[in-house]
Amino acid sequence: MSLALRHASTLLTQTLTHTALNPLLTATLLYLLTASPRRIRSHLTHRIANPVRYARIVTALKWVLALGLVRKANQTLNAVALNGGRWGAAKWVVEGEVCVVTGGCGGIGELVVRKLAGKGVRVAVVDVVALPEGMRGYANIKHYPCDLTSPQAVYAAAEKIRATLGPPSILINNAGILAAHTILSTPDDYLRKIFDVNVLSNWYTVKAFLPHMIARNKGHVVTVASTASYLGVAGVADYTASKAAVLAFHESLNQELALRYKTTGIVTTSIHPGWVRTPLVKPVEAELSRNGSVLLEPGAVADAVVRSVLSGRGGQVFLPESAGRVAALRGMPNWVQERVRKGVGRTILEVVE
Repeated sequence: MSLALRHASTLLTQTLTHTALNPLLTATLLYLLTASPRRIRSHLTHRIANPVRYARIVTALKWVLALGLVRKANQTLNAVALNGGRWGAAKWVVEGEVCVVTGGCGGIGELVVRKLAGKGVRVAVVDVVALPEGMRGYANIKHYPCDLTSPQAVYAAAEKIRATLGPPSILINNAGILAAHTILSTPDDYLRKIFDVNVLSNWYTVKAFLPHMIARNKGHVVTVASTASYLGVAGVADYTASKAAVLAFHESLNQELALRYKTTGIVTTSIHPGWVRTPLVKPVEAELSRNGSVLLEPGAVADAVVRSVLSGRGGQVFLPESAGRVAALRGMPNWVQERVRKGVGRTILEVVE
């Protein structure tokens, strides 16, 4: 019951915040109380009765309206900044475009592939794992077996993709691995592997596919990061470090596109899901649920990725939306940061041998 109440409380808080800070609503209420026809105002003031209370309500509405306008302006400026300084969406239709999805043979990646293929996108699945039986036979899904930890293998796969499908205009760096263990118990070979898959493969794919996007001034690079990009956690230090690194890579890519290559038709998007109900999280799923963590379904993350691609806009997507607060954590007092990190870390360490 406590978990259900916690989720209900979170939902209620979000709903009230969105409603109260909606400038359209507060401006309408303010108009009714101060500038509407006298008959309407008289009726409202009569209902409120107390003039002092009426004045306080008007003052409060003015403050809430101001906060709502500032919030809306901030959201708009954020959207423009994350869209490469553009106010509008990229003017191209994704149907028929070529999209590369790494780690597309399972989990979130598989769902992304299926959804994009259903929209008419020609999808190149780059994964060391075999293509699932249910994805075979589709004319617009092609599998390119590839060890993403090898730059030579990635570049060879890129050549095959260009030869068979043409130059990709969409790149979704989705591949990732996760295992829970302490820093001292992390095997050296696994440490190398997680950075190869979660971070360095992004370098290889961008180096392989971005030049053609720049030449055509057309493209969309999607990085599937994590809320862990902002949060170092005991028990998954290698994973959180890799996700922090991939966010830094993504931000640097954004800057180079704008400052070095001065592109106007290439956008980037980073996706930051919280805990997702996938095989990667299976070992800690029960403990996370017991401690009240919200577990996302893979389909919700896949939908967010596909929406971003179809929108033609760059951006930064947190899932659930409330998880965006984690980005502000670094600016909070250290005691707050430590409290949050320890809360998550204790949960993970429960399942670490």
